[in-house]
Amino acid sequence: METAYVDALKKSGFKITPQRLRVIDFVKKNTPGHFTAEDVYVSVKRHEPSITLATVYNILKTLQVTGTVKSFEAKGTTWFETNTALHGNMVCENCGKIYDVSIDDLDILPKLRGQGYDIRDVNLILTGRCPECRSD
Repeated sequence: METAYVDALKKSGFKITPQRLRVIDFVKKNTPGHFTAEDVYVSVKRHEPSITLATVYNILKTLQVTGTVKSFEAKGTTWFETNTALHGNMVCENCGKIYDVSIDDLDILPKLRGQGYDIRDVNLILTGRCPECRSD
């Protein structure tokens, strides 16, 4: 099960454990997408009964350290995603879905880069209604 996730763990000096492999399997099956540690826990616990929610959080944090997963706060919850490129997230306040949104049109990024800033991450959370909910 050699994957980019496993390679990143090895490269960063982390051991490959059955629990980490189960979490990675969940992440791969839910890519692209947004998920909570609780989502991972409920799914993984079916196959790995000894896993705890704290262990899932720790594994997700480890994946963050390797750069294969990132997190953001929205709707009072920590969400994880595998899209590690610079982007924002749109949260529909009606249906709760989360969408990745491009930040390419933001004028501030080129301005900041022109001033010598090295932008490594963006935490942009937009809230509103998605097109589907707007038409209801």
